[in-house]
Amino acid sequence: MTSSTAESSTRRTSTFSWWQVPLYAGIFFGITRLMQTQLRSVCTNWIPFDCPYYWPVSIFEASFPTAFGYACAGMVVVVFAAFLWVLERKRFELRLVCVAAVILIAGTTLIQGVAAGFYAPVAGYRQNDVFIEYSLEGQEYFHDALNVTDPVDFFRRYNEIQPTLHNHGHTHPPGAILTYYFLTKLLRDPAFMSLAIMIIATLGTIYFFYKLCRTGLSESTARYMAFLLALLPAIQIYYLATLDALVAALLTGVVYWFCFGTRRRHVAGALVLLTTSFLLTFVSLFIVPVLIAFEVITKRSLKRSAIVIGGMIAIYAVLYLTTGYDAWHAFREASHYENPNGPMPLVDTANYLFTRLEDIAELLFFLGPFLLLLVVRGFRGVKFSALRERPLLLLTLLSIVSLLGMFLVGAFRTGETARACAFLYVYLLFPVGHYLEDSGIGAYGRLQLASLVFLQSVGMQIIGNYHW
Repeated sequence: MTSSTAESSTRRTSTFSWWQVPLYAGIFFGITRLMQTQLRSVCTNWIPFDCPYYWPVSIFEASFPTAFGYACAGMVVVVFAAFLWVLERKRFELRLVCVAAVILIAGTTLIQGVAAGFYAPVAGYRQNDVFIEYSLEGQEYFHDALNVTDPVDFFRRYNEIQPTLHNHGHTHPPGAILTYYFLTKLLRDPAFMSLAIMIIATLGTIYFFYKLCRTGLSESTARYMAFLLALLPAIQIYYLATLDALVAALLTGVVYWFCFGTRRRHVAGALVLLTTSFLLTFVSLFIVPVLIAFEVITKRSLKRSAIVIGGMIAIYAVLYLTTGYDAWHAFREASHYENPNGPMPLVDTANYLFTRLEDIAELLFFLGPFLLLLVVRGFRGVKFSALRERPLLLLTLLSIVSLLGMFLVGAFRTGETARACAFLYVYLLFPVGHYLEDSGIGAYGRLQLASLVFLQSVGMQIIGNYHW
């Protein structure tokens, strides 16, 4: 075998050569560290702005786990290796992927400890910069839900109640608090609630993401990509257990049924999921321009957009007439709470500019150096005119443009985008899937990439706590 043939074979079977791994990781984290120190200097000496100490991670507390945490880290790496060995031989059977995802998310979260990892996401809070791992008094949805005595009355009077809620509940529709209300009634224990949210969100996201991948990729690649998605730091860290994980699952389902569903029930399903997502968060606005643009570009039509988006508006109109809940008023109240002095670009320009950078940087930091490179490689050589033939790549571009538009108008003023925008990682993995398939990456390449992504997740869980 000639040297050129050997090199070609290596490219087909591995994702990165042995020297590229430390080089790319070093460059990525080196640039991050340099930007962190430079921005800290600018904030201290030149222009004061909201600059988190551990930029670009917005809400983070550096710490190291106990001996139990290190033991969990070692054990979860062993479990991951076993799952990877089995899944490769079972061709990443989707049911096994779902089981592995749930166990690995629970395992990496356990590195934080039971209190900080399982109780705090639902019932923990910060007071005077001291993190209280579990308390019945706090600022989360859970604490507002404890004060709900009649869920129907709460929904009817939500516009009146909204200004009295804690900061998280104040900026969300009533479904956010009602979700925790019903979970409290069903499960009572915050740890079980965390697990329930994680399991539902994980299974929903994996299923719909797999179905999306299957529209443009082979069966084997789609299954592997479903597993890879579950290994991402944003999924491993934030899916146990945040409301944003449920939103990501819902929006992924909306996109699959809207863009690729062929039956009326798929359109109806997209309408139901979209309406539900807007009951949980106003961030669901992100998906509206994606749906409209995708239909216009691929089908030269607005029929489905009119049905789904118009249907959702009609549902909220009926809710207003029958219950009094005014979604538009709730949205305006949330916007005013986030920006009480007016539009952020005009009244807080320095914070606006620097937090836009932070928003993007945090998303990329949680994506990591290796997947970021593969995203770029996935688009290499693809012409814009050919995107109709690769609709998954079109969805990636539309999602990026839509989210940048939200950043442009001042959304996500405090960062936290890896959590609040976890839905974006679904779209960022589409070009990765195309690259892996086009390049003919083999078993070793799949093992290497999955290991690099998962080890970043474990490493990030070890070095500190990520609050919200």
